[in-house]
Amino acid sequence: MRKASGAGKAVGKIVAYLLIVLLVLGVAGAVFYFVAKQEGVSFYVEYDGTRYYSGINEGNLWLPAGDTYSFSVKSLTEGDVEYDVSVSSFGSNNFAFLLDGKYQQFYGTDEASNDYSEIFGLQKQADGFALTLPEGLTVEKVLEAKYGGDVQLIEEFQKDLPCFVISLVSGESRLSIGFSFEYALVLDSSSIVF
Repeated sequence: MRKASGAGKAVGKIVAYLLIVLLVLGVAGAVFYFVAKQEGVSFYVEYDGTRYYSGINEGNLWLPAGDTYSFSVKSLTEGDVEYDVSVSSFGSNNFAFLLDGKYQQFYGTDEASNDYSEIFGLQKQADGFALTLPEGLTVEKVLEAKYGGDVQLIEEFQKDLPCFVISLVSGESRLSIGFSFEYALVLDSSSIVF
């Protein structure tokens, strides 16, 4: 009889510990939710297992060319989010180029000139969006696709900074995620020694 009552006490202790752990996790979750709301977080974007929270995070991604990338957009309460999304040139990585012989800046004050959403095949759904980066994509090819002319870079862009940024807006909350993709590697065959 004593073995049965000892086992009952052990089970009771385990249940009590589990309830305490669940209570602590619940309180921590509630605190996170209210602190996040105060900081202006109303939604997040999830890509490849990482969450980027509006108003808190700004991310930089490496997206190799030749694939389509899907991102989910969720509110903190896991419901749908009313949001706008676009892809534009990243102002911190501005450079000059020639378009059919005329001098141009990659980033400027004209919003339409900075918008590259169509070039990356941006597709928006209620629960997320997708970008398509064709095989062999380079910054020059993106510029040629946008402007429909011959492009020649006359200034180097900073390869340690993204050239493009995904911008999401939902009410007063904003989120920016910069991205880079595989740049074409040009080798001078005269410098290769076997």
